[in-house]
Amino acid sequence: MRLKHFKNLMQPEEGASKICALAWSNNNQKFAVCTSDRVIVLYDEHGEKKDKFSLKPADPKYGKKSYTIKGIAFSHDSTKLAIGQTDNIIYVYKIGEEW
Repeated sequence: MRLKHFKNLMQPEEGASKICALAWSNNNQKFAVCTSDRVIVLYDEHGEKKDKFSLKPADPKYGKKSYTIKGIAFSHDSTKLAIGQTDNIIYVYKIGEEW
């Protein structure tokens, strides 16, 4: 197997900052990254940043730090993104076929 470094998608940050989850769409045209600050960043097949959105808790009264992300997955047609959280909720975001 030959591995080749293509490019960095995200710039390094100061301090502890981890990636919680990653997912490729089934059509290989979208890549989703969930960061430790509960933000989803979407990239196209060339590694270009296309979209970014924040996640929310099941109940806003507990605040943003009351949950973590356990997993993300694209639908079979690559138009929806499901986010599983530790506050026992799954959000499904419609992201569409086109950017």
